[in-house]
Amino acid sequence: MDPNLAIADEVESNAPALTQGTAPSDSRPPGRRAKEAFFHMMNEWFTQYIRTNPATQQPPPPPNPQPLPIAPQVVEHQRLNKPPVDKIRKYGAEDFRATIDDDPEKAEFWLENTIWVFDELSCMPVECFKCAISLLRDTTYQWWNTLVSVVPSERVTWEFFQTKFLKKYISQWFLDQNHKEFLELKQGRMTMTEYEREFVRLSKYAREYVSTKETMCKRFIDGLNEDIKLLVGILKLKEFFVLVDRACKAEELSKEKRKADSEVRDSRKRSMSKPYHSL
Repeated sequence: MDPNLAIADEVESNAPALTQGTAPSDSRPPGRRAKEAFFHMMNEWFTQYIRTNPATQQPPPPPNPQPLPIAPQVVEHQRLNKPPVDKIRKYGAEDFRATIDDDPEKAEFWLENTIWVFDELSCMPVECFKCAISLLRDTTYQWWNTLVSVVPSERVTWEFFQTKFLKKYISQWFLDQNHKEFLELKQGRMTMTEYEREFVRLSKYAREYVSTKETMCKRFIDGLNEDIKLLVGILKLKEFFVLVDRACKAEELSKEKRKADSEVRDSRKRSMSKPYHSL
């Protein structure tokens, strides 16, 4: 006979007797007493079953819930919400304060230096934007707050900041003047090192003339002095740094030639003056 059916029959047969009760002081409802009797009998049956079947194992406890790993997107989002403001200052980023008499080169240098720091730290565009805003001070910060108050938030990006900053603090006259200086740049009395430094500085204001390696090298050669131009022009170099290296060597050769020529002239003068003195 099925043990479960036997237990159910036994409980059903004993339920009326249990509901009648033997203690007059028991005031529990008959239905509740029947449930308690059923659970009590089930507990006794299960205990007896375990004793007679020692090989039976109790079900294992449920495993402890493991913490769910944080998704990479969540970690990235948390990282972006905390821009490395403290780190950029250690790398040389400085606050920016603008006055009426400020030279546009000051604003330009600040922006270029700040971008260099961001590149060194491999900052993402969102981090660059937040860090740059944290460096603005006084009237510059007030200008920015006024500007973004009338611009949709989705348009306010790192590129947007750079464009508006250049337009505000680096005038078009300044850009045009440096563009003109680049087109008129000649080596003249400058050393090769000085000429290269000035050429690189001004070339960013005339990108259309240095858009390729060939055009950049050609423009550099056009500004050289004639003696150096003759020596490096025939090489047809197309790598700018190789060209600068050859130009520096050509400059040394030109100096040595001028020195030798000067010594020859001095020697001739001395030789010509000897007969006069002997006479």
